[in-house]
Amino acid sequence: MGIWRCHNWYLLLSMLAPSTLANEYLAQSAQYAAKEQSTEFTNVSGLFQPEQAPNDTTDQADEIWQGVSSSFEFSFDDLGEGTFLDRLSGNIGYHHPLLRTEDANTSDAATQGRTNHNSTGTLSLKYSIVSSWFVSATFYYYFDKAQQQPWNPDFTYVFGYSDWRPYTLSLVYSNYGGNRFSPTGEEKYTEFDQGTWALGWKFPITAPVIDWLRFNDKGAIGCQVDYNYTKEYFDLASISYKNNHQTLSLGCKYTLVGNWYVNGTAFYYFDRSQQQPWNPDFTYGFGYFDWRPGTITLQYNNYSGNRWKSSTRGADTGRFKDGSITLAYSFSF
Repeated sequence: MGIWRCHNWYLLLSMLAPSTLANEYLAQSAQYAAKEQSTEFTNVSGLFQPEQAPNDTTDQADEIWQGVSSSFEFSFDDLGEGTFLDRLSGNIGYHHPLLRTEDANTSDAATQGRTNHNSTGTLSLKYSIVSSWFVSATFYYYFDKAQQQPWNPDFTYVFGYSDWRPYTLSLVYSNYGGNRFSPTGEEKYTEFDQGTWALGWKFPITAPVIDWLRFNDKGAIGCQVDYNYTKEYFDLASISYKNNHQTLSLGCKYTLVGNWYVNGTAFYYFDRSQQQPWNPDFTYGFGYFDWRPGTITLQYNNYSGNRWKSSTRGADTGRFKDGSITLAYSFSF
């Protein structure tokens, strides 16, 4: 379940701190797709300017190698630059489900499970250590506290390396389990083994494929493929914890115009028996997203148990009304 809770709040910003990592790249990658767009941006690590987009296999291979080889850079010289607040950013969010449902029929001992439909407020903070290395946390307020389940967290946390630039690798650990500030009984502050490690690679869809897919000259598509590993996960059939949940995911965001987008992520389970009723075959969303501080984001996201064949989905999940609306404001210091 940890993997899918990761994608619940990571890939398309349901809880915006971790999701900003992917979407910062997806938002910025738009500038590489349209030659007509402004060239007023920082050209980092030798990446091409929009008007210099590679047109042959050799040039694109060089761009790919530049992205891969520059991944995981850590500059000790940059550690002392700026103040603590200079490296801190965040957002305040309100998340409202389209449908309120009954509590999930899951063991009280579980700290993972289907997200019940409960409006929440969040405060997310991200600290950029150096380069693209970071640590972030999100704190939750439940407007209906009676609906908070054992797997619904008081806080979540994420750390690792994620660079928005195309063709770069990422390695991120995320924990969206039932973390508690004040655990009681058998609860713990956190279950580290139930978090998810994700090794990913970002890439843009370039010509000629992008020309077949976009509806205007400013349309752009950025994608990311991830191998996701969770050491310990909850299995509903046996009502127990099992080991080594593994999936492969491919997520793409299509920037329609400006900051308006649609997105989707598809999942492959190496072991189909590990897929829980709340684990989707795919997720999707759309809305307006701007990663820059001082901006508003408005989105619809659906991370419920979507299935390619509707006849195989679980009860009361995988429908449009099982999604939620997110309104958030981002800030920096």
